[in-house]
Amino acid sequence: MLDIILIQHVDTGLNLLEYHQDHTQFNVEHSAIFSGFLNAIQSIMSKELDIGTVILISTKGKRGHNCIIIPRPPISVTILCDQEDPIDLWREFGEEVAESFLETYGKDFNQHKVDQFKKFAEVIKEMCMGSKYCE
Repeated sequence: MLDIILIQHVDTGLNLLEYHQDHTQFNVEHSAIFSGFLNAIQSIMSKELDIGTVILISTKGKRGHNCIIIPRPPISVTILCDQEDPIDLWREFGEEVAESFLETYGKDFNQHKVDQFKKFAEVIKEMCMGSKYCE
């Protein structure tokens, strides 16, 4: 089941949009910590160590999750979902979200005016309605 979708600006790490499911227990503080963590990991792996872009982080256990990252500069779409969910399905969904976002806002948007992206949550909600892994 989907928990959260984060759309971030690649260069700054700014959260442009967060889409939560009703059952999600992330709050604003968690999202800020999580997005900072993702930005730091991406920077270390791709810039400092030069070993490629992180596209999947997984946790295991009773509350295990997959964190699927779809880099589409100038944005990155991150999907946090249950560990049992099919990764390929969510990766494809993330690609569709990224494509739709870039079609809507282009690549030369002002990332500091995050209010402009709020209405995109409705687009994600519509897209999500077709998946049995969304509420």
